[in-house]
Amino acid sequence: MQARQRLNHAKQSGLCFNWLQPFTRNHTCSKQVCRQCHKRHRTFLHIDRQKQPINDKGSATNGPADARGSSTAEVNIYCLFKGKPRNHILLARAIVEVQNKSGQYVPCRALLDSASQSHFITVRRIQRLRLSRTQTHAQIQGISSVNTETYHSVSVHLRSRHTDWHTTLNCVILSHITGTTPSTKLDTSTWKIPKDIKLADEQFDQAGGIDLLIGADLFYEMLRSGRRTRPGNYPVLQETVLGWTLSD
Repeated sequence: MQARQRLNHAKQSGLCFNWLQPFTRNHTCSKQVCRQCHKRHRTFLHIDRQKQPINDKGSATNGPADARGSSTAEVNIYCLFKGKPRNHILLARAIVEVQNKSGQYVPCRALLDSASQSHFITVRRIQRLRLSRTQTHAQIQGISSVNTETYHSVSVHLRSRHTDWHTTLNCVILSHITGTTPSTKLDTSTWKIPKDIKLADEQFDQAGGIDLLIGADLFYEMLRSGRRTRPGNYPVLQETVLGWTLSD
């Protein structure tokens, strides 16, 4: 298999990306790290994003390039797919706590996007967090080759509200990430959401803006083994380190 196929097979089989055994909440994981990127997964699951070709599904080539180190800004592609199989599309959201300049943690609404090559944060949120920016020039490309440019990035530290999981992300700064998600308030009266779970975003059914987008680099590492579905037009409940998300 190619690296992408191996990664997908491990995901579909519910395996820990490091130990390659069935993932459970209390399983003992190997402390070894990838020899390529030093993250917690097997080296042969590593995907070299600098050599990954652009394809028609919206996967991408490179990460942000510092303008001083390259005459041509590199490209990130991100995609928020919104088709029309139903009268609404529910994307996975989570409330995470982000550390501000004073060391305090501030709740932010994040979108979890497995199709995004990079992580993004809005200018408005950075201003409120009062974090220092780094000059970084990158071209951002989306579906149908819609392009924009950005000139700054920022390092943000965030943590889960429900587990001890935390991480530091390098985020590209954009004035706007996506529209209100969902676009209108959803009627969840028949959804029968279990009472024994902790939701990643308790107001998932309320229309709201997005402060932060967490991309594919972390998306699969945040997944846990829990998954609940119901027959019919109901969203999928997926357990993550941020809590349970709902998505179509």
